[in-house]
Amino acid sequence: MKIFDQTPIQPPPKKSALMSLFESVLFQKSYQPDSTVLLHGHPADAVYLIVSGTVRCCTISAHGCRQIFRFATKGQFLGISDIDRWHFTAEAADHVILKSVPRRTVEQALAVNVALRQELRAHMACQLQCREQQLLSIVTSKAPERLLGFLRDFAASRRADGYVVLPMSRRDIADHLGMSVETVSRAFGTLKSKGLIDLQTSEKYCIIADTGRAQKPKLRAVPA
Repeated sequence: MKIFDQTPIQPPPKKSALMSLFESVLFQKSYQPDSTVLLHGHPADAVYLIVSGTVRCCTISAHGCRQIFRFATKGQFLGISDIDRWHFTAEAADHVILKSVPRRTVEQALAVNVALRQELRAHMACQLQCREQQLLSIVTSKAPERLLGFLRDFAASRRADGYVVLPMSRRDIADHLGMSVETVSRAFGTLKSKGLIDLQTSEKYCIIADTGRAQKPKLRAVPA
């Protein structure tokens, strides 16, 4: 079994120049599950802070195939880029609450705040590194390995020591990991039978062992 470094990439500290832009923002907007937050092709006129919930960010091919490249969670930002129109669509995976700051406000702050410029570069570098790791996993890892890495990273992002509830569907996971829904289900079964995870329900799981450092079990390949 190939073992890649699954240590979650750490973005800049939460108490930061960028976070300070949102401190005076009192208005919060709520989104119901599966509702659209950002739409591909629309003006990129704001930067968003996720107050609660999980947002799935995806692109859709001309043939209708969806690739989810990111699940953004509480405390993370959306819309950090130098573009005029959104190049992706963002949807609420569960109940989501957002704060927003107009892009012109961010641009005005960038003109005078060196720390903010450095922080935005760090955020964009972090996002690029995450995308590179995702692509590497898709082309080099078997289905159970991809799923285990995703579950470990998601549990780490929730800072939970016990069971974690997945806010996204198995279809979402499949579109994120480059697999079919059936392959995702088989991979869950493989991980459970190998004693690597425990499943209370189809959405609630617990990582049993740190396979990346402690053990290197051999997993049978599941066709994608």
